[in-house]
Amino acid sequence: MRPGSILSEAWRDLATGTTRAAVFAVALAAVTASLAITDARAIIALQQRAAEFVDAGAAVRILNAVDATDGAACEALSDVPSIGSAGAVSEGTPLTLAAMPDNPVPVYEATPGMGEVLGVRPLSADGVWIPTGVAERLGVGAGRTLETDQGPMVIAGVYDHPDDGRDSRLGYAVVVPTVAAGEFDQCWAHVWPVVDDADELIRSTVASDVDPDVSVTIGQLNTRLGASFDAAAAFSERITRAAVPGAALAGLVLGFLAIRARRLEIAGALHVGQSRRALLAAVLLETAAWSVAALALAAFALLPAVGPNNPADPLQAFAIDIRGPAAAVPAALAGAVVALLLIREDHLFRYFKDR
Repeated sequence: MRPGSILSEAWRDLATGTTRAAVFAVALAAVTASLAITDARAIIALQQRAAEFVDAGAAVRILNAVDATDGAACEALSDVPSIGSAGAVSEGTPLTLAAMPDNPVPVYEATPGMGEVLGVRPLSADGVWIPTGVAERLGVGAGRTLETDQGPMVIAGVYDHPDDGRDSRLGYAVVVPTVAAGEFDQCWAHVWPVVDDADELIRSTVASDVDPDVSVTIGQLNTRLGASFDAAAAFSERITRAAVPGAALAGLVLGFLAIRARRLEIAGALHVGQSRRALLAAVLLETAAWSVAALALAAFALLPAVGPNNPADPLQAFAIDIRGPAAAVPAALAGAVVALLLIREDHLFRYFKDR
């Protein structure tokens, strides 16, 4: 048969319902979309856990080495690929606010990198940082001036430090940025994603001439959510990761059944002289039509499912899980080819009896 004739016959089979294309398209779309959506929601749940871990400050590691933390070395950790940001901090002399004379406020001196660890977006390099709780209590914000017993201080930025299980010292304090020179008390490092050698890198910020009697420990800003959260391992070990092979299997089975159900028709076509090559071309065209339609239906179903409560880019989850419906298309074609190859002309009478 000529290509035009094959295309015309495939179109007629689709238009007349001989292929049951609509039934198989809906069935394949239902299965693959269900698998994709289930996996997408599992991925979003992991992203929510990761976001909660980071937002709670659980990804911040703290080196405690009083007067023995090298400020420059700590600041330099920000250039290490596995560490997002780092800064050194030391306790300073408390100050008294004119608005709260009976409640001295702790003061901490911090290197510039500490601003990124705390999430400060300073208006300028000059000025101090205060937590949101203090800012709300005083009714001030970035750009305003604090009257203190040490003189006026401009608020350069405000940072969140809620009482959610994290170390509370910076929850009621004034942080004064300073140069990364000399020794500090602590080195804070935001480590995300969690890596095994992070603590060794952070420990390297201890001053080289430290007194052996100085206590050096490494802890976590917030221990409420556990010591670590390996997002990569949780992603690779999720139960729903079988969604892609499951969708491909569904495509293979439905592709096979779609052609196997027409074995009498196909055996009859072989009996009257139609070539198997022409039948193969028609079968591939017909199967491609309904499997691609199933892919489109599954994509439309998946798209609105990856957005709700997703702290990350929804298109990331969509790109991961559309692979299942996409894999079902070639799988359906493979199933159809296998079914066609198993249909024998000399079994025509048996197919007729079994119909």
